[in-house]
Amino acid sequence: MTFSAFALETDNYLSWQTELKDSSHHINKYFSEKIQIALNEIQEQDSKSCEQLTEEIGKTFASKLVHDNPVENWLFSVLNGEEIFPANLDYVQESIYREPFRFYIPWFGLAPNIQINGFYLGTDKLSHFASTGMDYFKIFNRTGSLEKALQWGILDEKTVHGYLSSGVLSFADLESNYQGLKFYQKFCQGDSYLQKDESGKWFLARSPDIREFVNGHWDETYELSHLLPENWKKVSAILKDKYCHLSFTEKVSARMNYYRETSKVSPSMKYLNALKASGKLPDPFQTQSFKELCSGVL
Repeated sequence: MTFSAFALETDNYLSWQTELKDSSHHINKYFSEKIQIALNEIQEQDSKSCEQLTEEIGKTFASKLVHDNPVENWLFSVLNGEEIFPANLDYVQESIYREPFRFYIPWFGLAPNIQINGFYLGTDKLSHFASTGMDYFKIFNRTGSLEKALQWGILDEKTVHGYLSSGVLSFADLESNYQGLKFYQKFCQGDSYLQKDESGKWFLARSPDIREFVNGHWDETYELSHLLPENWKKVSAILKDKYCHLSFTEKVSARMNYYRETSKVSPSMKYLNALKASGKLPDPFQTQSFKELCSGVL
């Protein structure tokens, strides 16, 4: 199957009535194999700290262009129609982003949906996780400040990877960024992924499991995004017409309940929620509420 390598956003509403098979095993296999290949290729390992080695490995997962990521591109080549939805780009005109935006999203396409451990997300979140998560890792290691890493992520989401480029400020993107930081920290901390053998050579001691990091806040129908006001007018009309009545169905209600019961609020989400409460960031639950939009529809 073929997808645009430059997808800007995703539409998680499209998968509300779709049951996808879990893609965890594919993603875990990819990370394990790529980490091992990188370890085999990195020269002068003895002179590098574990954190430096992790940064070298992270280059394997970095986006080559703004919205062109090797993790996504690999997934598109291995997932079948039961694991990814939609399976072609025709659905762009069926999405909530079908109308022209500041930059016309249908020119670039939309990232399709996958399912990990019961959570639905766009494949673009894996780009944020593996690529932007490394940016968080570097900032945190150099400054010792989680807040500086989070602030950088907000600026990035407001500009290159979100609001400026597509008119969408995605808090789900920011959560996947943060979980990417936690992913890279596990390379060297605790029961770490990387360890040294008796000869002093680094090896992959434990394979990553993507299920440790994904939660309901990666799904933009649960963790709402903030849209440019002119874009919200277009999207809200589609939501009201197509999705308000679906929000009351057993399938969607069960999914949202599962998210609420299993998804903890990360330090990143706590920080973002505090900024929303202070008015320093827009709060879509207050200004662009799906619940309020749909009140009285049924």
